[in-house]
Amino acid sequence: MSTTGSEHRRSVDPAVLEDGHRRALVLSEVAVEGPIGLYRVLRRAAAGDPDAAGLTVSALVRALPGVGAYDTHDLLALAHIPSTVAAGDLTPGQRVALATQLDRALPPDPL
Repeated sequence: MSTTGSEHRRSVDPAVLEDGHRRALVLSEVAVEGPIGLYRVLRRAAAGDPDAAGLTVSALVRALPGVGAYDTHDLLALAHIPSTVAAGDLTPGQRVALATQLDRALPPDPL
């Protein structure tokens, strides 16, 4: 008796797929809106939004257009934020420090 490929696939919990989709939507918001979107996501994380709060700050910063892994590492180091910290765990001072470093490092948005 032969089996098809679909019988060998693992079943994936729909809730896990939904969580991943919501996190991807948050990252795409940052990618599309740039720093303003990042600041908005950080505010939502501070307010307790589980989708925003669960993402690492490094993933959010890396989602910014034109910001790579090395840039992210440098920005977080200058703001004294560990790369593994979740957005919901940032202190108000860390959010301000990150915003300050981003304002210094990123070019202003064209009008």
